[in-house]
Amino acid sequence: MNEPDAHVRDAPPDPAQLEKARAAALRLLKARDRTPVALARRLRLKGIDEPVIAHVIERFIDVGLLDERATAERLVRTELRKAATAERLLKSRLFAEGVSDAIAQEVISAALAEVDLAESAEADARRWLERRSDMDPDTARRRLAGRLARRGFGHGIVRDVLSRVLP
Repeated sequence: MNEPDAHVRDAPPDPAQLEKARAAALRLLKARDRTPVALARRLRLKGIDEPVIAHVIERFIDVGLLDERATAERLVRTELRKAATAERLLKSRLFAEGVSDAIAQEVISAALAEVDLAESAEADARRWLERRSDMDPDTARRRLAGRLARRGFGHGIVRDVLSRVLP
């Protein structure tokens, strides 16, 4: 059966639309590293049509401007450099950026293989406490527990770290 719109779908996107999308994508990538999913999301917000987005994304992947794994690795390194971070928070951040589960798991496993989470959390907690030496112990315990929980650490690690760093 002959579909009436088949030739429209197979036709190359409008050159003006392609140029608009390409320029927008380059500006977005200049601002910060993005995954293909995150870039497509932003291009949609700019009112660019799906076939044009797909074409631009495919082309950017082909020429190496978009690399989901490399972006995921940079995001994980950045999070780990900011402060002690557990797997749960890293997964959440990668999911928000549109990184696939398989790539996220591989990148996180590789990055955390080199890190002792309990030791990292304790060192981060000690640095945090040094900057807040005037805080009363109950407030410090409560705020530090919240900080560690927000960084993705489970109850066991939070409890152990608090017992080691606070009187």
